[in-house]
Formats: sequence, C-alpha cells, structure tokens
Amino acid sequence: MISYNPKDWFSFLFRFHKSDTFRELMPMIISLCIYSGGIAWFYTEYLHMYDNVHLKNISIMHTMLSFVISMLLVFRTNSAYDRWWEGRKLWGSLINNSRNLSLKLNALLPETAKNERAFYVTMISNYALALKNHLRTTFHPEEFHHHEWFDVQRLRQENHQPNFIAREIFNR
Repeated sequence: MISYNPKDWFSFLFRFHKSDTFRELMPMIISLCIYSGGIAWFYTEYLHMYDNVHLKNISIMHTMLSFVISMLLVFRTNSAYDRWWEGRKLWGSLINNSRNLSLKLNALLPETAKNERAFYVTMISNYALALKNHLRTTFHPEEFHHHEWFDVQRLRQENHQPNFIAREIFNR
C-alpha cells in the first residue's frame, strides 16, 4: 500500500512518469500517437480534397468522450469503495475473532496464571499489528508490545510474521 499526504497533490502532477503503469504503457502511447498523427496527416494532405464532408460540430465528440470518461470514473470509484469496504469487513472480523479468543482464554485459564494471560494479551494484539505491517510490506518493531517470551528481533527474521505469531500462540 502506498501511503502519501493527500494535501501534497500538486507534486504528483510532475511525478507521474515514475509510476510503473506509465513506464509500461509509454511505448504503446508513443506508437499510438505516431499512428494517429500519421493518419491525420495523410487525411489532411491527400484525402480531404475528395471528401466534401468536414467536421463541423466537434463538441459532439467532446460530449461523447466526457460521458465515457465519467462512466470509467464511476466504475473506478465503485470498485475502490468495494475494496475499501471488503478490507473494513475483514479488519472488523479480525477484531471480533481476537476478542472472542481473548474471552475464551480468559474463561479457560486459571486466575493464578498471570504470566500466561500476559503472554496471550501481548501476542493477540501483536498478531493484528504484524498482519497490518505484513499487508503494507513494512516492519515497525517499535509498534509491537514486548513480553519476556516474545522476541521482536526473532520476528524480524521470519518471512511471514503473522503466521509466526499464530504458531507461537497455538504452540503455547
């Protein structure tokens, strides 16, 4: 996930050439510009004298193009909202499942097992943090809650941190 400051939108107008999509499409864009320019040149130099019909109402083309672009923007906005809503539902499900696991462990563990309870409290909250960081492909060791049986440096060496924490919870 790319995080950026939405108030700094002006700088993105001049950095679009650095995007992967633009770099992939640039040869095709250039070739289509040359092709359409060649057709326009050929028509204006050779074929316009044989045709009595000229483009008189260019605004119709702009109206049709604006309708198409608006429909593309609507579909893009709807799909972005659907992805956001799906992520919100999944994150809410993670919170509910974490709460249910905590309630079940609270009922199962005896009151005298303070250290066990502290371990599960730490690891359940660390699981959510590790999952967030894994999905964003970042690692922030200062966010994790520390426990004597949990080593953040060992977590850094793992390929899939959420699976490591879940394995530690289940092993315990």
